[in-house]
Amino acid sequence: MAEEDALVVIAPAGDLILDVRQAEGTPRFSYRVHSKVLRDSSRYFENLLSDRFREGEQLATALEALKVAGLSDLADAPVDALPRVAILDVGRTSALSVRNLVADFLRAIHGEDLSAATPPVPNLANIAVVADRFDATDTLSRYVRKRKYGALLDAKSGKGKISIGMTEERVRQKLLVGLLFDHAPWVTRYSKHLILRDSSQWQPGVEEDHTKPLWWDLPNGVEDELIQRREYILETINSLQSHFLKLYTSGERQCKLGYDTSVQCDSFQLGEMIRFFIRLGTVRLQGTIYDNTEPTYHTGDIERLLESLRQCSSYQVDRNHAHCGLRTRLLPLVDLLQNQLCLDTTSLDVGLCLECWNNHRDNYAWSVAKRPVLWAQHPSVTGNRMLSKGHRRTPSSCLHRHIVVRDLFMATDRNWTARDAVY
Repeated sequence: MAEEDALVVIAPAGDLILDVRQAEGTPRFSYRVHSKVLRDSSRYFENLLSDRFREGEQLATALEALKVAGLSDLADAPVDALPRVAILDVGRTSALSVRNLVADFLRAIHGEDLSAATPPVPNLANIAVVADRFDATDTLSRYVRKRKYGALLDAKSGKGKISIGMTEERVRQKLLVGLLFDHAPWVTRYSKHLILRDSSQWQPGVEEDHTKPLWWDLPNGVEDELIQRREYILETINSLQSHFLKLYTSGERQCKLGYDTSVQCDSFQLGEMIRFFIRLGTVRLQGTIYDNTEPTYHTGDIERLLESLRQCSSYQVDRNHAHCGLRTRLLPLVDLLQNQLCLDTTSLDVGLCLECWNNHRDNYAWSVAKRPVLWAQHPSVTGNRMLSKGHRRTPSSCLHRHIVVRDLFMATDRNWTARDAVY
């Protein structure tokens, strides 16, 4: 019997045969299932098999005919006598053949074991795509949590740590599974990874490809949210160097020693600062008489960018100015940012919080929030507590913490040296 003709029995006493194709002209795979389980587990099938659609009317008519024929025990009914429903398209998966994928999806909503005791991440991601296609993510989420697949996969990979060699595709697969199956740790961890490490999808000139699996275009606004967060973070890091360049070119004395050499100290530090940023490639000297440059964004690892800023020199104009210059003032601010932007840190607020994303999105999402006018560190603020002008309390302590961090990265302006001011 050809593979496409072989019936996959999900429920031996099932009252319905599903005939599934991924697209017109592709192989057909058939599955014996319980129609009630489908309707209870999937809003798609609840609608399709209701009396509002032809498929539902045909199902009811066929089942009534079987009862009239004395086949009330459907386990004894011949397969050819069962009603059939055709399904086209199971979602944007990476499966070369959907036969085993759809079988595992149907096993899950029937509460049966999958083909693998602990399905690998690509399998789970593909099942998540199918669940999303048929509006059955709530059912699959309960199934995945009950089987503890997330915890088992984390245990295999080392308590959820992100492997250095993990591909972007694997990161995206885990993020999609976390989003659709309500596994919050994966959502926060892997959204932060994408934001900081960058994505091949976000590079200049890359066009959207809707034939690629769903995890390459994360649904429900998540893809755009991650892009927005990365751009605000890059803008914030850029504002660090812009801030100090403005200070040292403003004419306001920056050297606090009060010596006759203070003016020379400021000029020396400005020159060293410009040389350092140009060497990093984070600043370019550009004339304004005629400028036709296009806006550009840093591509690559944000953690490495912060580490490169740490390499600023501690040169001084003479031995009396040992603590003057950029390094003394910049490193505490890099520490503040790195506390939020390091993958190994326990601070995960720049990643997506699934609970806030699902339940408080209007107040939580960076892509819809109004930008604060000014962010500054108050002199009385200690450690990494941060304040912003116009910030308001929120109904959730979790949400409040996220917004405090968001205000730093979304502020229209930032006074990085507010601690030096007199209030």
